[in-house]
Amino acid sequence: MKKVIVTGANGFIGKTLVKALLEKGYSVVALDVKFDEILEKNSNVQCINVMGKDVISLKNEIPSDNYSCFFHLAWMGTSGPARADYEVQLNNVQLACDYIKLCAEIGCERVVYASSINEMETYEYLQSDNIEPAGGYIYGTGKLAAHLMGETVAKINGVEFIPVIITNIYGIGEKSARMIYTSINKLLKKEHCSFTEGYQTYDFIYISDAINSIIAVAEKGKAFNRYYIGSGEPKPLREFLIEMKNIVDPEAEIGLGDIPFKGIDISYSQFELKKVEEDTGYVNEIPFSKGIKMTAEWIEGEM
Repeated sequence: MKKVIVTGANGFIGKTLVKALLEKGYSVVALDVKFDEILEKNSNVQCINVMGKDVISLKNEIPSDNYSCFFHLAWMGTSGPARADYEVQLNNVQLACDYIKLCAEIGCERVVYASSINEMETYEYLQSDNIEPAGGYIYGTGKLAAHLMGETVAKINGVEFIPVIITNIYGIGEKSARMIYTSINKLLKKEHCSFTEGYQTYDFIYISDAINSIIAVAEKGKAFNRYYIGSGEPKPLREFLIEMKNIVDPEAEIGLGDIPFKGIDISYSQFELKKVEEDTGYVNEIPFSKGIKMTAEWIEGEM
């Protein structure tokens, strides 16, 4: 049985990843600050609580074994005020580098690092003038720093590093302050939704496609290559929002233009949008319309 380590294993993405890995015959060492019963009661999952522990302590708790991959998903402050907390984001950067050194020490030769489209936006912001910095750039800077430092630490320590550039994941099981969940929630409750005009380019990917892509990259991806995790067909945000509205509540009116857009419209031409498919053979299965319909039905059932 192949063995892997997953940080942030109790989160929306982490739990879905662990479940998919188990279905593929892996056993998992799960790292997080808490766990639900689904993880704790599975004989093929070893849960290790990282609360208040440094990486040296964790090294002594992780069983010695042949691990094929270390999935680093854990990241504090992905939403809310903590996105703008530089201490939180700097701690995330150090933890990412420490975990990569840990991989070298325990003999795990491959790390898949959950990068973010926000780091690309931050990079483009740094090359622009007359743009107002927002708190989210502190989060993006943390992600960018962890990517660059982590990749270098990995190379120095003989660990294969693969960053996966995640766009906007949504789907069944997510309850967060992120756009898709909150917007569907409001539409179902007949509440007004406010957005920018939505001409900036965006992309979304359903959770199962994101997870399957990440696993495929871990198994077949090329070291020190970055992989774009998205639909592969980015377009203006307003087109996604109108499609979502028409599926959830065709009679609703959404506030396109209620919020001024002060960010950066990143260029998706910098990504090889089909690299996952080309290098691993995995092809996305859930189009946006189907994913929104399934997600809306789930959210409505939770109300």
